[in-house]
Amino acid sequence: MNSLNINQKTLLWLSSGGVSNRMTAKLLDYFGSPGEIWDNFEFEKNNLSFLNDRIISGLTESKINFEEKLSEKLKREKVKTVTIFDEDYPVKLKHIQGPPYVLFYKGSLDDINKTTIAVIGSRKATNYGKWAAEKLTGELAELGVNIVSGLAVGIDAVAHKTALKYKAKTFGIIGSGINIVYPKKNLELFKEIWEGDKGAVITEYPFDVQPIAFNFHDRNRIISGLSDGILVIEAQEKSGTLITAGHAADQGREIFAVPGNIDSLYSKGTNALIKDGAKITRSVDDIIEEILELKERVNKQNACADMSTLTDDEIKIIYFLKSGINNLDDLSRETKIDTGELLSILTFLEMKGAIKVSSYKVSLLI
Repeated sequence: MNSLNINQKTLLWLSSGGVSNRMTAKLLDYFGSPGEIWDNFEFEKNNLSFLNDRIISGLTESKINFEEKLSEKLKREKVKTVTIFDEDYPVKLKHIQGPPYVLFYKGSLDDINKTTIAVIGSRKATNYGKWAAEKLTGELAELGVNIVSGLAVGIDAVAHKTALKYKAKTFGIIGSGINIVYPKKNLELFKEIWEGDKGAVITEYPFDVQPIAFNFHDRNRIISGLSDGILVIEAQEKSGTLITAGHAADQGREIFAVPGNIDSLYSKGTNALIKDGAKITRSVDDIIEEILELKERVNKQNACADMSTLTDDEIKIIYFLKSGINNLDDLSRETKIDTGELLSILTFLEMKGAIKVSSYKVSLLI
């Protein structure tokens, strides 16, 4: 990592000094910008009643040679950082309530803004849950969808491993410092994700923070925040999985739930989500229906696969659409097809997923 800019330096200094996301927001409100915090903290620290003396003292002490020390540690641990003020900060995450001001990660954030589904569920997954997670994650991965999860054992691990198997990008969000592998048994999975161009392990917590229970509650908002929708596969009635689903609902994300045995402890949560309005999910088609970008992608793929079945008039219409002619009157004139017959042909093309007709214009989907 090269030298830190003022925004990175300040937010990393605050994070490393134990300043929470909520307290950082107060500091930014008080000072106006990260640069002002860095330049004027010493002059104003006695007026910051919302920070305790221990944190203030720690920040004052750690500021000396902070950038040099942190840069060396980032380089040694092969860790990168991104702040909410940087261009490569994940776009979807910027728009949630209480977005993390800084992220630490190992791996690559390339493609993190593409269509992403969070796949989450019980740590004590049943054989049915593991089967459903592998099946649905694999189908999503084959569509080029990113997979995000929490790098826990159970459903999370199955989701990440399946994404890697199908060569989809996968992002694991952890509730500890980036140098803390938890659970230890997932060490090889951590390494497989961050090595090469396969995704990243991400956290908002600075180095050496231990994986205490409270951290996972906050971690879950990042999992849902990075996604376009979350797929819940097995969850008990009271679990972190349902907390993630709650964050997703607050963030306006689509919630999908795989139904389970009504007598299973690990299906009570998912069945309750379905009762409360989550989309019952029996196949990947149930997800595709609700995610516009996925629906358009599948329609385009289907249309490309069906090109050999097109009639001469359909091919002629597509030729003129590709040349930029999308008005019905112009299409009728150029193709020399009567308007009534043209509308009929366009209907069949739309059914095949090749076009989309709206008002008097036609959009090509292939």
